[in-house]
Amino acid sequence: MPSPPAHERSPTMLERHVQTTIQVILLALLAWAGVELVNLGKSTAVLQERLVYQGQLINEMRRELREWSDLYYRKTDAEREFRTLRTNVSALDQRLQQLEEARP
Repeated sequence: MPSPPAHERSPTMLERHVQTTIQVILLALLAWAGVELVNLGKSTAVLQERLVYQGQLINEMRRELREWSDLYYRKTDAEREFRTLRTNVSALDQRLQQLEEARP
């Protein structure tokens, strides 16, 4: 008697075990992928919070830097004023010398 066609015959016990094993493996992989996605979402949320905090720190440091620049005397400002003072002192020295030379 010829064997029935492949679509009509029932799977053997080994085929059923292999199919079940493959299904279990696929289900385990799907569960693992789901857990990893949840963990990735948590990590992303933590990183976003850290970025927000870092942004706040940067803004606070910029504000403090602006406040400090108002409090402290800049080197360039001091150098400009020293040049002006030296020029004034030189002009006064020249006037003094002229007055002393013109004096009888």
